[in-house]
Amino acid sequence: VIGNMASVHAHICTINKPVYNITKFGLRALTQSIAAEGEGKIRSFSVSTGFVKTALALDQIPAQAEQRGITQEEVVRDVMMGRSRIKEMMPPIDVANLFVFGFSRFSRYLIGGDLLFDGGMVLTY
Repeated sequence: VIGNMASVHAHICTINKPVYNITKFGLRALTQSIAAEGEGKIRSFSVSTGFVKTALALDQIPAQAEQRGITQEEVVRDVMMGRSRIKEMMPPIDVANLFVFGFSRFSRYLIGGDLLFDGGMVLTY
């Protein structure tokens, strides 16, 4: 079983992120290709999330606030989570639980699929 970390950016494109968008779309395609080539012997899946509360995401907030002339709270609420139905970043443990499920015996029909857990971001983009 192969699990890949994709992103909401594997489903939508945003400006100023062409390389990131291409990489995440490509990762979803790789996941599907692995499943197709595996002929049922190799399972693969990807996980696509919105913003996850990691050091990498949190470290970007001060610079974004300064660049936009808004508060850090406004960056999180309006810029990062503005299109999401859930207005808080996903805890890393929730992402880990998606992978636990994907690798488990309960997901044997998850072959080339993508687990999209984005708080409704793609729905409203």
